[in-house]
Amino acid sequence: MAIKLATIGHVLCETIVFADGHKEGPVLGSPAAYSGTVAARLGISTGIVTKVGADAPPALLQPLVDAGVDLTGIDRSSPHTTTNQLIYAPDGTKELRYLKQAPAITFQDVVESYPQAAAFHICPLDYEVSVDTVVEIARLGKIMSVDLGGYGGAHVRRDTSAKKKLSPPELQRLISCFQVVKASDEDARLLFASEGLSDEASAQRLVDWGASVGIITLGPKGSLIVTPNNKYEVPALPGRVVDVTGGGDSYIAGFVADYLRTREPERAAVFASAVALCVIEKGGGVRAQRMPTEEEVRKRIVTAGYESHMF
Repeated sequence: MAIKLATIGHVLCETIVFADGHKEGPVLGSPAAYSGTVAARLGISTGIVTKVGADAPPALLQPLVDAGVDLTGIDRSSPHTTTNQLIYAPDGTKELRYLKQAPAITFQDVVESYPQAAAFHICPLDYEVSVDTVVEIARLGKIMSVDLGGYGGAHVRRDTSAKKKLSPPELQRLISCFQVVKASDEDARLLFASEGLSDEASAQRLVDWGASVGIITLGPKGSLIVTPNNKYEVPALPGRVVDVTGGGDSYIAGFVADYLRTREPERAAVFASAVALCVIEKGGGVRAQRMPTEEEVRKRIVTAGYESHMF
């Protein structure tokens, strides 16, 4: 199978601790696992570049298999599998407590796995894909997207974040490597804390620093998309939310999947919103059955009132 999209970042052996105190897990988690599984379920031939160790539960990666994700890019010789607790506060903010972390992912890990991929989605948890590695990947000349949560946003390890934090020139160098750049509103507040940028200014900053499409996801308020020539405000689709874990990761996977087909940012954002809703209406971490098919997404879009001929 020719891989069209490769997601790059550590997978998680994750225990989710909800605001009411109940726990779920360990389950498969991480932006790379969510986005890879979602993309595969949407019909995009997808592989994953990550590292796991012998400490991983035997069934941890089964959801990737169930969704049809290619596992060629998994290095199974890591001394550790990245392991964490994802803890939600009553106000909806989250903290990732890392218990173990796998080694960094290198350019060689990528090119030995999927050198012919048409697109790469870089979505680390805690800087495990360095800026230098991203620059090397970008030189392959493929479509590039990134989730900034692992580069100083909400995903990073708090007790080491000050030492790893990217300077503004480093962050600009990173962003300039990508056509599509996504951050949550929480990520943006952390990344641009000293400037106090608005959501729109944050999205504009991503474009000013080189992105073709800058995306700020706004939780229940939807998403804001800025391009060099346009701005789009896309509302969240209405539905019954069960578990928001993985919502942003699913959104960007849906966006990239549709953008690869159409190159239309507004349309891709509507598609992404429907994907995210389908995922957060269910729970249980990364599961193939939690992720929608393209047909299911398009039905939700039409139900929400969008014209069927657009999708």
